[in-house]
Amino acid sequence: MKPVVVIFVSLLVGSFQASAETYSIIGTAKFSNGPPVSLEDVTIECAEFEYDCHSFRGMGSETNRFGEFEISIEVDDSYDGAELILTILGESFPHVIELEDSRSSSDSVNHDIILDQKSPPSNVFTGFGCAVIVILLAFLAAIGRLPQRTPMSTKIRTLNPRILNCPVCDGRLEGHLLIRHLIVGHQMDVEEASVLAQESFDSEE
Repeated sequence: MKPVVVIFVSLLVGSFQASAETYSIIGTAKFSNGPPVSLEDVTIECAEFEYDCHSFRGMGSETNRFGEFEISIEVDDSYDGAELILTILGESFPHVIELEDSRSSSDSVNHDIILDQKSPPSNVFTGFGCAVIVILLAFLAAIGRLPQRTPMSTKIRTLNPRILNCPVCDGRLEGHLLIRHLIVGHQMDVEEASVLAQESFDSEE
C-alpha cells in the first residue's frame, strides 16, 4: 500500500504545480491623436504556427468609455513565453505571456494600445454640420422665393408719374421736375422753390 500512496501523493503534488492560474492583460486603447477607443472589442488572435495561443483565440473584452480593457485567461507554466495577438479595429498588437511579471503584480500585466488610425469625427460635430447645411439650404430657398423686380414693373411705375400744377404759371409738369422749374423758370431761390413745391404736393393729395 505504501508505494501506491507515494505515487498518488506525487501525482497530486505534480498536478498542483501544473495547475492553471489567471493571467490578466489590462490596458488602455487610444487613437493616434489621443482620444480613447470607446466601446470596441479587443480580441485575441494567433499567429499561424503559435500553437500555444490557439486555445485563447477569439477571447477578448470590450473597452469602456475611457478606452480601458481587461482580458483574463487561464494559463499554466507551459504557456510562458507564448505570443498572443491583440486586435482592435483591424489593427494588431503582439503580446508575449510573461508569467513572472504577472505573478509579481497581482496576476496582471499592463499592455496599452496606441492605434495608427485617428478618431472618427464626433457625432456632435457631425450633427452640427448637418444642421448648418439644412439652414443654408433653407436660406437659399427663401431667397429664391423673394419677389423679383422685373423691367415691366419698373416701366409701369415710370409710365405713371405724378403730374402737378405750377403755383406760379399754372403749367402742368411731373412732380420731380417742379422745384427745378421754379428755380430756372421763375428765378426763385432754392428755399422758396422747395416750400412752394411742398405746398403743391400737399394740395394735390
